[in-house]
Amino acid sequence: MNEVRARIMAAATAAALTALTVALPRKAGADAPPTTTLIAFVAANAQAPFDQVVGAFERANATTLVNTEYAGTQILETQAEQGAPFDVFVSADRAHIDKLHAEGLVSAPVLLSLGHEVIVVPAGNPAGIESLRDLADKPAKLVLGDDSVPIGIYTRQVLQNASRDYGADFPARVLAHAVSLETNVKQVLAKVALGEADAGVVYFTDVTPSFADKVQIIPIPQAYEVEAGNYIAVASQSKDPDIAKALMAYATGTDGRQIFRRNGYDPMP
Repeated sequence: MNEVRARIMAAATAAALTALTVALPRKAGADAPPTTTLIAFVAANAQAPFDQVVGAFERANATTLVNTEYAGTQILETQAEQGAPFDVFVSADRAHIDKLHAEGLVSAPVLLSLGHEVIVVPAGNPAGIESLRDLADKPAKLVLGDDSVPIGIYTRQVLQNASRDYGADFPARVLAHAVSLETNVKQVLAKVALGEADAGVVYFTDVTPSFADKVQIIPIPQAYEVEAGNYIAVASQSKDPDIAKALMAYATGTDGRQIFRRNGYDPMP
């Protein structure tokens, strides 16, 4: 537990340093109004680091403004399929963005970041959840991601992995305790933090400093974790494809990946 808290504090310190950097003024010419506006559809889990990526990119490109929309990946996918304008798409899993690519709506996706799942419980842990197995064995009220949203898909994969040791019925026993299924990971975290549930499954990176005193983290054994990747692509119908590609290149380059790493994401290959 001390190691987990240390990781949170390290991420908090790095994020604060990044925030100071983001506050620096843009390069010369920043007073000129933007001549290019990009729209980025971004998975909710990536909000903190992507905001920092956008801030750095805008400082280096004074005539570019990036408007971001954060939501569950499946919601953003539907908006894209229905013709909503966007220039860059960030997905919390490969399946959703691959579907958009197959439909000709985005370029080939590129891996942006890696993360992993954890259990969160309200501060004080009233239900006494101490392990993944307790989600089935104790009468806890759970809030989980819906099976259409990446965190919900990852959660079910984790449960299936654990069934090798906890029994074939383990996933069903856990899901039977779910009192709410949410459409994005931030909603899962918020309900646990408010004490509306005894436990939930989120990404480690969701437990930002503002939540560190509201929830406790229960690690999931590494043998059962699922590698959770964020992927990025450029819209096929982007009005400014060269600038959109430049944003994607910055996000996936050394500086962008360092921003994600400072926000607690796992090391990239």
